[in-house]
Amino acid sequence: MKMEHYLSHIDYPIWQVIHNGNGHVSIIIDTNGMIKVLPPKTAKEVVARERERKSRTTLLMALPEDHLAKFHKMADAKEMWEAIKSRFVGNDESKKIQKYLLK
Repeated sequence: MKMEHYLSHIDYPIWQVIHNGNGHVSIIIDTNGMIKVLPPKTAKEVVARERERKSRTTLLMALPEDHLAKFHKMADAKEMWEAIKSRFVGNDESKKIQKYLLK
């Protein structure tokens, strides 16, 4: 896929976050039942959050305007990447039909 090759060439650490996930984010649930994301405490957590943010932003910038709302609500870059692949690549049956139509 073009996007995969482009991202792995331009910024490989971002591609690793998209492909493998970035790890867990620290959260707490307050007395009202609201979920709060805790700020990072170590340098490693800061770098991980920055990579996740860059990965999500890169994927969102690559999407057409009319698809942004569908993918913007995704929790992390890995989940977003899987949704983009399933939406734009298609399944085996659609690939067979496209191949047949091109003959």
